[in-house]
Amino acid sequence: LAVQEHAAALPPAHPVRSACEAYLTGDGALSLVTDPPGAEVLLFREVVQDRRLVPVFERSLGVTPLQAAPLPMGSYRCVLRHPDCEEVVYPVALRRQEHWDGVAPGETDPTPVPLPPRGSLGPDDCYVPPGWFTSGGDPEAADTLPGRRLWCDGRVVRRFPITNREYLAFLDDLVARGEEQAALRHAPRERAGKPGALGALIFGRREDGRFYLKPDAEGDVWLDRAPVLQVDWDAAEAYCRWLAARTGQPWRLPSSLEREKAARGVDGRFYPWGDHHDPSWSCSRGSHAGVPLPASVDDYPLDQSVYGVRGLGGNVRDWCQERHGAGGPPVEGLRVVIPADDRSLTEHPDRVTCGGDWLGPAEYARSASRVWCAAWLRNPYVSFRPVRSWPTR
Repeated sequence: LAVQEHAAALPPAHPVRSACEAYLTGDGALSLVTDPPGAEVLLFREVVQDRRLVPVFERSLGVTPLQAAPLPMGSYRCVLRHPDCEEVVYPVALRRQEHWDGVAPGETDPTPVPLPPRGSLGPDDCYVPPGWFTSGGDPEAADTLPGRRLWCDGRVVRRFPITNREYLAFLDDLVARGEEQAALRHAPRERAGKPGALGALIFGRREDGRFYLKPDAEGDVWLDRAPVLQVDWDAAEAYCRWLAARTGQPWRLPSSLEREKAARGVDGRFYPWGDHHDPSWSCSRGSHAGVPLPASVDDYPLDQSVYGVRGLGGNVRDWCQERHGAGGPPVEGLRVVIPADDRSLTEHPDRVTCGGDWLGPAEYARSASRVWCAAWLRNPYVSFRPVRSWPTR
């Protein structure tokens, strides 16, 4: 208001008045470089509709490279289309008079956004392109980290947590390769009272040694498209190593910061879908009319991030790679780095989990929330989803 009053008191042609008016308008600019170049940039503005942020198409900005294309301040979703590459969603959040240029920490030139070649991503591979994002700083989130703008290189995140169907394939492959003890160790089990103890098996076993879904001790049937539960951190790690060996791609558990970017995009929204919560949008404590149970990964389609990743705000929490601690996962010069492969469960048994769950409060659904869990604990609310770097390192 003071800036507006000051500008109004100046003559129309006064340069200070022009600067004040530009500040009040807040327009910024977008520079965008892709590898390969020549991608059409379709611009969508993020608009609040029914308390959720939804993309509304505005116009085409032309093809990359873009140099300081003028844009009003706000939150946007750029869809990058190249004839030889997969379609990429590149979100942008312009603060007042900001130039979003894609320059990484310690660099002077924009970092080209790598466009995955057509056919290089699976149907459930969600590409999170490199760039800045807003992390932490949510006072209502559980154990949130301080608010920061950080850079994260490109990642590929699985659209859904690992399902029972996928986990059965993992266990059966271990049995087929003569690793039955490992299969029994990593199979979902009832919770034990102490580290190293194994509770009763939850999956059934056929005569040939393969596993199958059966009603659990409460009589509930585990759906084949529901996330796998009652697996500890070591089992989640083992699945990622198996998936990496099977596909030749470096799948692993994410750090909580990598997961947070996949959930929040770049504009610092509190939930994957925006800044408001409704129990009908994700599977949580208030979502159930009857007995609360985990849902299929195909349910709750509104629980989706800007990158297309599903179930980040409800149904199950995800195991993360790093040990729990006040400082959070490693960051070097404002750049998110991959946590060390630390399996020292005896010395450091607590790991971070992130996300809402089918019986958890709305607080857990906030994308900056972090909840610790003992690595050896088989939890009915915790599953996992793999992530890998792009380009592959």
